[in-house]
Amino acid sequence: MMEKFFIITVDTEGDDIWHVTDIKAPVETRNAEYIYRFQKLCEKYGFIPTYLTNYEMAESRPMVELGREGVKRGSLEIGAHMHAWNSPPYFPLIKAPVKRGKPYLGEYPGKVIYRKMEYLTKYLEDTFGCPIKSHRGGRWYLDSRIAESLVKLDYVVDCSCTPGHDWSRQSGWTMGSGGTDWSCYGSRPYELKNSKKHSGDCKRLVELPVTSISKRNDGVRAWFRPNGKNGQQLLAMLDILRKMDCPYIEFMIHSSELMPGGSPTFIQKGQIEKLYFDMDALFCELKKCGYKGTGITDYVINHLYEERSCENPDLFDYSVFGGDSRCDFGRGYYWEAI
Repeated sequence: MMEKFFIITVDTEGDDIWHVTDIKAPVETRNAEYIYRFQKLCEKYGFIPTYLTNYEMAESRPMVELGREGVKRGSLEIGAHMHAWNSPPYFPLIKAPVKRGKPYLGEYPGKVIYRKMEYLTKYLEDTFGCPIKSHRGGRWYLDSRIAESLVKLDYVVDCSCTPGHDWSRQSGWTMGSGGTDWSCYGSRPYELKNSKKHSGDCKRLVELPVTSISKRNDGVRAWFRPNGKNGQQLLAMLDILRKMDCPYIEFMIHSSELMPGGSPTFIQKGQIEKLYFDMDALFCELKKCGYKGTGITDYVINHLYEERSCENPDLFDYSVFGGDSRCDFGRGYYWEAI
């Protein structure tokens, strides 16, 4: 029987980023103290979370202690999560004449994008004592210039894609800015390619989207992400994915959602307890179904290509995931389904 893997991704960021309005104000990181409980739950079932960590959380002592110890024990992975507005080196953007959203990384000049990614990568590596090979963009943002930077910095995997969702109407800081349109993508792995180069000339960068499936034929999609009200839905999704013999499931949550009041979704302590009840039940069922724990980079390096190189490359039916097998990404780049 083919091995199946459960990938846990955690956007590890400051408290209640949703309600941050002053991009120059310091962001609190009290939620770092609440991550220990989540880590303990993951270890209970042998799962290995990937903490996609941004700059302010890499300065939080509880997170640093948890991360360093977990890296030594092999019980977690540290990746990068870029919130461009408060990640050095700082670069002023022209302020819009009306109230806007927080800046996307793609609003900065190309050289600034690379320097920000380079700085965060080295800072995380120095802080946690491990290579950084996985990334998720802040506000689910990614473009070809950021992808180029990730390739230059030897990243292996990005997981910014939210299949079926279009964030282009979510304003950034400057006029005309918006998020990434992931509406044509499905929950299958993609590989970044450049039509202007031979495939052998490029390092591999894999896009591993958050798992989601179509709820109906109207394009509405359900994420493999807890919201305090979808515990039964997640179990139903797992049943669908299990019957498909899906080789992996990618789950996501924000670190701030593990703390009461750390997000708009989980405000009261009782809501946190309900969240943990749902996650415990889900993780228990995943374990019963034979899913093994792995960090996202380990999965891509040691399992993804091995699965797809079997005698029957069409073994997995991804039709329930929707999305095209090839999607243009600009500047000669495109994502092609693996």
